Amino acid sequence: MQLIDTRVTQAGDIFTVEFLGEGGESISVKIDNSHGELDDTTAIDHAKVMMVQLTAFAGGGADGSINRYDALSNGNFDEGSKG
Repeated sequence: MQLIDTRVTQAGDIFTVEFLGEGGESISVKIDNSHGELDDTTAIDHAKVMMVQLTAFAGGGADGSINRYDALSNGNFDEGSKG
């Protein structure tokens, strides 16, 4: 995903950080701010840390793959690729 924008909204005690990609993709991270410790910038930093932890520890397989497609992929996601 090629990141083109990051949006932060707050509803009550919940921050939502949305990372937007150029192909219409988006990833949303919701963060509890009931202690009032976060602002927009620290919410973005916290969301990034959460995503790094997710990618490092996600998946049920020993290889860390999230799903079967990911496990079998050669990682070449370029459009028009034959590999």
